[in-house]
Amino acid sequence: MAKETKEDREREVDSFLRSAQESRQKPKYDAWDMEQPQGNRRRGSIGVVLVVCLIVLVLILFFAVKELKGIKVGLGDNAPQGEGLFGAATDNLKIDQGKYQAVFLTNGQVYFGKVASHEGNYVELDDIYYLQVKPVLQQGDNGNDNKNPQEQKTELSLVKLGNELHGPLDRMMINRDQVVFIEDLKDDSKVTDAIHRYQQGQR
Repeated sequence: MAKETKEDREREVDSFLRSAQESRQKPKYDAWDMEQPQGNRRRGSIGVVLVVCLIVLVLILFFAVKELKGIKVGLGDNAPQGEGLFGAATDNLKIDQGKYQAVFLTNGQVYFGKVASHEGNYVELDDIYYLQVKPVLQQGDNGNDNKNPQEQKTELSLVKLGNELHGPLDRMMINRDQVVFIEDLKDDSKVTDAIHRYQQGQR
């Protein structure tokens, strides 16, 4: 019995040494340690997806704001007060190059001519005419020509720009902030007819 007990002890010692040696060679990871790197990878991939989603959202918001600004600019004639006649988009003002235009200014003056350009801060007007008020001379009875100054009649005449004392050229650059509105004139309007008669008389 003593011999068997000694052999049993030797077997136990041998098995203990083998198990100790095997335990040294195996990596000391338990189940939680083995799952930890995969969990980190999952969290990392989720973080990347969130960052990409945020970037896409920012881009969508950027383009949406840009589109809204484009719609506001495209209003043209319905632009809010304070932006002037042309608003923010001067390209929306369509001028018929074959017609004469009437340009109404903030000081009440009206010029007739052809709008050559309306880009930038100025409206360029060529072939310019304007209206001038002249008194009508009348012969009164018994020499009472000025019986009542308020009853003195006046008439409007069309004047060609360029005959003034300072001798301006037949071209005008008008600050667009001073322009109230611009109208195309009909071919049979009185002003257009007077312009044509003036041109025929100059030939």
